Order: sequence, then structure tokens, then C-alpha cells
Amino acid sequence: MLKIGDTVKVIDMFHYEDGTAKEQVPIGTICKVVDIKENDGIYSFCVRPRGEDLYFFWYAENELEKGHVEWIKDE
Repeated sequence: MLKIGDTVKVIDMFHYEDGTAKEQVPIGTICKVVDIKENDGIYSFCVRPRGEDLYFFWYAENELEKGHVEWIKDE
């Protein structure tokens, strides 16, 4: 399970309970998990895009992919 501070990439649109979906953050955007909430065993993860201080968005775990950023110097 994801935890606060994890680096994630958005891999899917946000899905509402009524079945509709919305691309809150462009797919492929790197974010950081800043909060987690649980409701009846279902977890939601609040993510903030890198470099963004004002906005945050809620996603399900299957809409996010955990990873890390690695710096590789160009030749």
C-alpha cells in the first residue's frame, strides 16, 4: 500500500462512483502522496504534482504507480 511521502505517477483517470472518469492530472504526471483516507476499507490517496504547492487531487491506488525519479546526466 502507498504511504505519505511516496512518489507516484498518475496512470489512469480519476473514476467517480457513478462510473464517469475525469483526467484531474494529466496521465504520466509525477506526484507525491500527501494524505491518505480510508472509508469502509477503501483507500484514497491525495497527491500533489511535483513543483505544485496549491493544488492536490484524490486518486484510488490502482490509478497510481509507485516509483522514483533518477537523474541521468546527458552526454
